[in-house]
Amino acid sequence: MKRWRWLVGGVLALGLVGTLAIFGRALRHSEAYFHYPKPQAVKPADLAEARDVTLRTADGLTLRGWYVPSRNRAAVVMAHGLSQTRADLLPEARILRDAGYGVLLFDLRAHGESEGETSTWGDQERRDVAAALEFVRAQPDVDPERVGALGFSIGSAAVAEVAAKDPGVRAVVLLSPFNTLWLAAAYDFRRFGFVSQSGALVPFWRRGIAIDEVRTIDAVERIRPRPLFIVMGTEESGQPLADELFAKVREYAQTWRIQGAGHGNFSVTSPEEYPRRLRAFFDGALLR
Repeated sequence: MKRWRWLVGGVLALGLVGTLAIFGRALRHSEAYFHYPKPQAVKPADLAEARDVTLRTADGLTLRGWYVPSRNRAAVVMAHGLSQTRADLLPEARILRDAGYGVLLFDLRAHGESEGETSTWGDQERRDVAAALEFVRAQPDVDPERVGALGFSIGSAAVAEVAAKDPGVRAVVLLSPFNTLWLAAAYDFRRFGFVSQSGALVPFWRRGIAIDEVRTIDAVERIRPRPLFIVMGTEESGQPLADELFAKVREYAQTWRIQGAGHGNFSVTSPEEYPRRLRAFFDGALLR
């Protein structure tokens, strides 16, 4: 009997050690998401007409950006992804700039030249997008009724949430969106279920990020009937989640999964069709 007690105790101890190891490994990997390089964006020569601008968020942060004036009275705000800068959306900015649109590129909080302690994966970035929209609508070259927004990855989460509550956002493009912030944080750690996913969520909880409030899959319902365009790559992780999102918006939004594309860089994978579709979407939504 004593031997069995030792055996059961040993098994339980090993199980506990294994559980803690899995939890700790997921926590460390997730924590690494918040420690990313913060390069400064360099303005390219072909964007010489863009002027340096400063935005102020509702919680007092200063954001830095570039603004290209509009030639057709319409404009688009662009929000980049995690560990990026405004320069990462230059391909999209060039497409719209060449078509006459005003374009605001800016560094999200805790990125590039903008203030902020940490990224919150679309949570507090909602304030950044709101500040960007306020700036663009105040420009003399822009008709406030012809303003759209485009976001990539965590930027798409912030854009979707703001557009869901702000009917003045007349057109929305979401590039590589995630369905919910909870899934974005925990999906890649699903192998060991609750143990690994809980470990992955700890870095978010300890930073006070409102994981349950950022839900693109719900926000899209509140964007309708305004024009919505969702683009993803076939090589991105979480294709079942993309299936769910695309099925949800099938009746009222444009969707496109670019064959062979990963997480972003769509202009490289589809150098002809991507610019054509992006411009056609905004032309139909903002220039009618």
